Amino acid sequence: MDIAIIGGGITGLTAAYELTKKGHHVVVFERDPVLGGLAHGFKRKGWDWSLEKTYHHLFTNDNAIINLIDELGIHDKLIIKRPITATLFTLKGEAFKGSPQIFQLDSPTNLLSFPLLSPIDKLRTGTLLAFLKLNPFWQPLESITAQKLFTFWGGSTSWRILWEPLMVGKFGEFAPTIQAAWLWARIKKRTPSLVYIEGGFQTFIQTLANTISLQGGIIYTNTQVMSIKKSTNSKSANLQIAYKKFRNNLSFDICHLSFDKVLLTTPSPIAFKLLPKVRSTMNDQQSTSPIPHLHAQVLVLETRKPILQDVYWLSITDRTFPFLAVVAHTNFMDKKHYGNHHLTYVGNYLPDNHPYLSMTKEQLLKKFLPFIKRITDDELRITNSYVFTAPFAQPVHQLHYSKRAPKLVTPIPGVFLANMDSIYPWDRGTNYAVELGQKAAKTIENL
Repeated sequence: MDIAIIGGGITGLTAAYELTKKGHHVVVFERDPVLGGLAHGFKRKGWDWSLEKTYHHLFTNDNAIINLIDELGIHDKLIIKRPITATLFTLKGEAFKGSPQIFQLDSPTNLLSFPLLSPIDKLRTGTLLAFLKLNPFWQPLESITAQKLFTFWGGSTSWRILWEPLMVGKFGEFAPTIQAAWLWARIKKRTPSLVYIEGGFQTFIQTLANTISLQGGIIYTNTQVMSIKKSTNSKSANLQIAYKKFRNNLSFDICHLSFDKVLLTTPSPIAFKLLPKVRSTMNDQQSTSPIPHLHAQVLVLETRKPILQDVYWLSITDRTFPFLAVVAHTNFMDKKHYGNHHLTYVGNYLPDNHPYLSMTKEQLLKKFLPFIKRITDDELRITNSYVFTAPFAQPVHQLHYSKRAPKLVTPIPGVFLANMDSIYPWDRGTNYAVELGQKAAKTIENL
């Protein structure tokens, strides 16, 4: 078959790999100049390794992507470590004067020693976490909000101190509507040890792209698909794609290719612009509003000294802070691979029209810097900074999300849709992007 894949992220590349392995003729269209989507890395002068534009790691039970890495022959590039994850709380009261305190909360022992919960609240919280870790059934949790479940079983104090600030920080006004299945998945899947790839995730992306090419696939970058229509030529394949290539800010003439089947892996709002019939049909069938999305934004700071001491991942519960998380990449991977500089992400999830989305990196840094200085012991000397925004990166998992998520097989014959909105109950991630790409390839072959 002749198959077009729109989007060169992990899902699209995995599907292309699986389909070309079976002998199909596949063309991948990617709008950006690079492949990999959210996992794409960049490299500065003096760095041996690339760094992802948004923070990335794997869990040790991310079997789909780890098995694919093994199949590609780069299993020896996997690095397993147990970094420290912690949470920042701003303690109130005369004795503390609103000072931020960091507590490691990545084990049962840490929970037992956590001073902000009473013994009964610790017991209730530990029991709830154990239940979620052991419980394999997520479907009943789609009909109850995370707030209701965690308040009922873990207690209102635990919810207010541990969970609510993080939920509000990530989802904003949507926080009270998030289904419990989403938070179950976050706890169920987490492992103490994390996995990274030598050279960065770009090692995996480049190996995957090279293998696709060796198997006969074609990858077009700097190429935007303009339309997808049924072919008017009865002798040609069923679907015709119009696309335009870009180079150095110049666009070339629109070209056309015909295919038997088309897989879209772009975010739903972009896919629905290409295929408005899919959106209208989904609305008719499901009687639901579109799934809300948040944009991921990170400010990456390159510094002489570490911003965080030892801690890799720091969640921020103090909502006066203008960011949700601080991720010290070089407390996970050795700084020697990045010119002996320290690299730290400052991350947010933002709704449409949030003012941060229109700010320059200088404006963001000015906004964030007073708060960053409150959590670091060293004098802050920033040598470089970078800002990256990923539109529609986080679908909002509200009640009964699985019934609202777009289906792989669309109402248009020969057209398939597979993107982050299709992943549930799990949160989006590279492992599930691989799983989705494999599922899409199998479905395309069998239909």
